[in-house]
This record gives sequence, structure tokens and C-alpha cells, in this order.
Amino acid sequence: MRVVIDQDLCGTTGQCVLTLPGTFRQREPDGVAEVCVATVPQALHAPVRLAASQCPVAAIRIIESDAGDDERASADRARCPAEAERHAAKDERNPGGHDGAV
Repeated sequence: MRVVIDQDLCGTTGQCVLTLPGTFRQREPDGVAEVCVATVPQALHAPVRLAASQCPVAAIRIIESDAGDDERASADRARCPAEAERHAAKDERNPGGHDGAV
């Protein structure tokens, strides 16, 4: 499973971040949500679906994919803080230029 945020639609409420802070984050300075993992591990499928259903503007889209994603998701999750910092630096250079997919 992968998850994508339509950043043009994002209402910056942060509901997804409150639900799953390790999977979603809000970028500075505009508060638009970003996905912090490339693939979602099986154990988080239900919480990600919950986060998507609670998004007040329906900006979160779930993409079902191959069963082999769980191994890649573990590695992606380990890199999450570094990815977040990399995205933050990119956002400073190109505000609004990120499409939300990782």
C-alpha cells in the first residue's frame, strides 16, 4: 500500500499527523501535509485508512499495491526522519513544488 496527499487540496488541519505522526508530517512554513513513508507496512494499513477517512477535505489517496511492500516499508520507515529533513530543505528551495508522493 502507498499513500499520496493532494497537496493542492490539503486543508492544513493536521488531522492525518495527529492520527499517524510517523507516517504523515506537516511541512514548514505552510502546514501542508506530506507522506513520510514510500510504502505503508501491513500493520499500519488500518490506521492509514482511518487517517484518510478523517481528512476533512479528502486529500489523502490510498494506492493498493503488491504484497512485497512490507519489507521496503520497514526500510523506508527507518529513513523517515532523514527524509523529512531532506524534504524540508527542498521545500525551502522550492516552496509548493512537492507533489506529496514519496
